[in-house]
Amino acid sequence: MFTNVIRRCFVPCLIRRSLSIVSNNSTVSSSPIRICVIGSGPAGFYLTQNLLKLSQTIPTTIDIIEKAPVPFGLVRYGVAPDHPEVKNVINTFTKIAEHECVRFIGNIHIGKTIGLKELQEFYHIIVLAYGSSVERNLHIPGETTLENVFSAKDFVGWYNGVPDNAQLRPQLNHTDQAIIIGMGNVALDCARMLLSSIDDLAKTDITDIALDTLRQSRIRHVILVARRGPMQVSFTIKELRELTKLNGVQSMLNKEDFNQIDQTMIDKLERPRKRLTELMLKTARTKQSQNNAERFWYLKFWRRPKQLNGKTLVESVDFEHTESVANGDFSDPNLSVQPNGTIETIPCGLVIKSIGYYGVQIDPWLPFDTERGIIRNRQYRIDDRPGFYCTGWIGRGARGVIAETTTESHTVAKRIMEDVEQGHLTNLHDVKSGGDGLIALAKSRQIRCISYEDWKKLDAHETNLGHTKGKPREKILNIQKMLELTAS
Repeated sequence: MFTNVIRRCFVPCLIRRSLSIVSNNSTVSSSPIRICVIGSGPAGFYLTQNLLKLSQTIPTTIDIIEKAPVPFGLVRYGVAPDHPEVKNVINTFTKIAEHECVRFIGNIHIGKTIGLKELQEFYHIIVLAYGSSVERNLHIPGETTLENVFSAKDFVGWYNGVPDNAQLRPQLNHTDQAIIIGMGNVALDCARMLLSSIDDLAKTDITDIALDTLRQSRIRHVILVARRGPMQVSFTIKELRELTKLNGVQSMLNKEDFNQIDQTMIDKLERPRKRLTELMLKTARTKQSQNNAERFWYLKFWRRPKQLNGKTLVESVDFEHTESVANGDFSDPNLSVQPNGTIETIPCGLVIKSIGYYGVQIDPWLPFDTERGIIRNRQYRIDDRPGFYCTGWIGRGARGVIAETTTESHTVAKRIMEDVEQGHLTNLHDVKSGGDGLIALAKSRQIRCISYEDWKKLDAHETNLGHTKGKPREKILNIQKMLELTAS
């Protein structure tokens, strides 16, 4: 599909008219416009795709810069191993990376080894698309002192082969009960990994280390806990349906949690939320028995974590029960809650926190909203930094799925091209060296840049290694080993 798009000669009349203005506009140099995109996840690749569509008559080069030696960001390291259909988007990303006007430059840590401001020497336009990489904390006793308490980010990174999480050692063989705090898609991913059949997981690209640990797991009960009610869950119907269909796994929902949901309330919901609510109701009303299953999952609502208990390993969690504030609307997605004075202690031997992410300021020069964890921007244009833009979670906050990122990337690309067309960028007359200059600077600092051709060597090695084990891929977990393989 992408190939057809970039080959076609037709350009919508509005864009053609705008670009004809550019070609006659003295603000644009005859040399290429140099664009760099920082981050090679979905936000970065989809933005690049849309920039290619909208700049077909303007000489343009786009460099995708990534701090890791490997591309694809959350598609490689965030998407669950049992979701290969989602990872198929890598085929589209590969076509983008191999486009003649695009270059992937890996192993460059902008803000650390090369300053953000330094990029202005090489590029006219700089887009930040590096996502939200830090998980929010609970700030409760026991969270940082007890063992076997993990953020979902680290747990997902562990089973997905993130090098920084390769040394994580979750202990799953001493307990039969795990608690996951949060009810988003990532929380359900973690639950599914803990409950899925080892034979099924062995056919995915889950790491061998994670697979061996899960093979020895004694966990039979996974409890997902949320501070609000069923109408405020953040997961989508796809993830819920997958939990309901796991072989040998039984849902254990409390029907009373859904008593306030009536048909009138359901009929007022938008279609995705309506279908999700109907599936929760159907699941809760299905006969539930512990006699016909080996493993179980639970959704417990109206509970806020207050304290984690244990001596060395976590042994239980104290929750305070919550209720809607006075006159609160049960179906309001932003419903506020308050404690009602009841404390409940739930035993467990593993806790995974999945309560959201926030972004970080990669360079002090970058205008940043530390409270919200996003770059300060107006309609994706970074405040007080002409020629700088942002897209994805780092610009809007950590919410939404890949489809939302795809839609947003088109809007951001249009914003950028509007600024080019309307002469808002005053540096377009300057001749910039783009990636050649960046690579030369990196080389002078003894930094080895990774090209897409280099990555393909590592890709072939991982794929071949996986095939010997009946898996689509076996990821390399060590950065130095990655660099060695890309140089071979």
